[in-house]
Amino acid sequence: MLKIAGKIPKPCLVAVDEALRDHHHLVEGYFKSQKARGLAQQTISKENSLLKSWFDVHGPNGRPLFVWEAMDDLLGRKHIIDYRDILVESELATSTIRSYMGTLKRFFEFILLQPVIFDPSPITLNEKYGVRLCQPVSEFDMPRYIWDDERKGVPLDPERLYEFYQLMHKHYLSINSWNFIRQRNYTMIVLAGESGLRIDELLHLEVDKDLFFQSHKLQTRHAKGAKGSGKRTRITLFTPLARDSVKYFLKIRQKQWKIGNEGLLFLSKSGRPLTYNAVQIALNEMITIAQHNDFPVMDHLTWHWFRRFFATRFIETFPNKLPVLIELLGHMSPNTVHRYIRHSEAWMDRQIQDTLEKVEKWQ
Repeated sequence: MLKIAGKIPKPCLVAVDEALRDHHHLVEGYFKSQKARGLAQQTISKENSLLKSWFDVHGPNGRPLFVWEAMDDLLGRKHIIDYRDILVESELATSTIRSYMGTLKRFFEFILLQPVIFDPSPITLNEKYGVRLCQPVSEFDMPRYIWDDERKGVPLDPERLYEFYQLMHKHYLSINSWNFIRQRNYTMIVLAGESGLRIDELLHLEVDKDLFFQSHKLQTRHAKGAKGSGKRTRITLFTPLARDSVKYFLKIRQKQWKIGNEGLLFLSKSGRPLTYNAVQIALNEMITIAQHNDFPVMDHLTWHWFRRFFATRFIETFPNKLPVLIELLGHMSPNTVHRYIRHSEAWMDRQIQDTLEKVEKWQ
């Protein structure tokens, strides 16, 4: 990050080391609140890293910019405007800019609601530092929500998802080295596309708690809550293809990892929990194999796309069951779900032609 020059208001009769302690107390209070709300540790760590870096870079004389300085109604606002302009000029993806600015905005909202330091008795920031706090980040600093991959296109035609599975079964699973790992990765993409689970939800599935073979349902107890409200349990589909793939993988899993039907469904080679980076590397390998076999798939395919494929294929098959899809995806409104639905050009062409044929009958 670039350092923003500007005059920093000095704490009112408070030593720098004491002000630094108060600053860290406020930041730590924010992350404790996130833990209490049940946010994922990955999310907390990501925001912690961004906030620490932002305050460190913008502070003077080798110390961080203090929270109350960043929320000063004049100079604090200037820091945010300059930072926003740097992000835009760097040509970062709009989603990245929204993420950075959103992290700052949420933190400052927390401070506005709880502008108190225990010193050791409670005292407000205004009383101790003589500042008038404001929310320095406004909605006008945030890029409009634009799906950056829109420019790249849909990386895989949802209607050809089963062809992708078949191709992986034929060419990916046939590679001899680490075959049990490849079977794990193949099972994961099938489960992702057939259930609509997020990758983080897949990585937290437990064999004896979340797989219901008789009722043909999957359960996630790691679902992201609406508006950061914490994890929420939900049920989704456990299709025949997904069930068969998981049953076959369970036999390999028990033999390779020497474990019974308990614990996490998907494990690393060493029997530990998987990381997102590890499974994305696996998906990239499958993308390369598909491309080498002339199958139309683009490089920007990620695990989250399988959730979009699930939503798209579901609504194309059951156009009158949007409320069901909302529940399966764990969303709260149709607006969020609609962003997941990405029809292929071929599907849209058929719908247009079908519509035109019906219009012609009216005339």
